[in-house]
Amino acid sequence: MTVFIDDNLEQQPDGRVVCRHCGHVLGDAAQPLREALVRETTPATAGPSVRENASRFTDRPVIFRQTFCPTCLTQLQAEIVPGDEPSSRHRSLAVRA
Repeated sequence: MTVFIDDNLEQQPDGRVVCRHCGHVLGDAAQPLREALVRETTPATAGPSVRENASRFTDRPVIFRQTFCPTCLTQLQAEIVPGDEPSSRHRSLAVRA
């Protein structure tokens, strides 16, 4: 059974997670975005609503992290986070009986 994760991702019956736009295999249930491209830039590149300098609030460098499908470049997720931390946005595709 195919499971629609969101507008951009689906899990195939064999467990592979693919881009719904181009069909590129991005990972599996354990690591759904393993093959995705990651771009890290300054938070100001997120758009005009992000204006304040993060150094006023934290002594850690802050980044704008975007994740894309490597084939069609659909953006899969975006987050503004401390640069020394892994992604805080995790997807759990495990199904418990």
